[in-house]
Amino acid sequence: MSESASRPSLRDEQKALTRRRLIDAAESVFARSGFHGASVEEIAREAGATTGALYSNFAGKEDLFLALFEERTATDMGDYSEIVAEGATLEEQARGVGDHWMQILRERPHYFPLLIEFWTYAIREPRLRERLGGRFAALRLGSARMASESAERWGMPADVEIGERLGLFITALGNGVALQKLVEPEAVPDELFGEMLAIVFRAFGALVRESTTEGRAEND
Repeated sequence: MSESASRPSLRDEQKALTRRRLIDAAESVFARSGFHGASVEEIAREAGATTGALYSNFAGKEDLFLALFEERTATDMGDYSEIVAEGATLEEQARGVGDHWMQILRERPHYFPLLIEFWTYAIREPRLRERLGGRFAALRLGSARMASESAERWGMPADVEIGERLGLFITALGNGVALQKLVEPEAVPDELFGEMLAIVFRAFGALVRESTTEGRAEND
């Protein structure tokens, strides 16, 4: 294959740039107006694009929101992976993950209310619920992968089933803490999630060790 054939065409580059501008504009408009208050016309105008350009990249406002959520989740999961990799102890990893989630809530105050708004809407629409569930599944499995990698790092064999359950629990716990923080910001200290995750991680380690011990006993 020639070098020119392997490079993206100018048309592809322009389409990718337009998509980038639309996603960035959508984040600004959703933050300002909410999901229901935002319109495709407002998003296109914010991006300096036409509504036709928006619809050539996305099926509509719902599709644009899901693309934004997927992209931001992937970025956040990359940050969490770095935190876990750099943690010198299991507790440091747990507190680092918890502290980063609270930092996201502080720096992006629109993020969780917007997610709840879309979440409430999506659970009443089977098609959307399935698509949003797929995004959450990726988040849950990413958390499970990090838990398994952490277990192996500390000399504990990875247990896939326990890791997936832990990933689900971490996601649910983080969402619950964020929801409570919205209504009682002063009652929910920023360090709470990290402290609870440290307890969960220690329990996770105990579960993995117990599972390993039982497996060895059955094989003897």
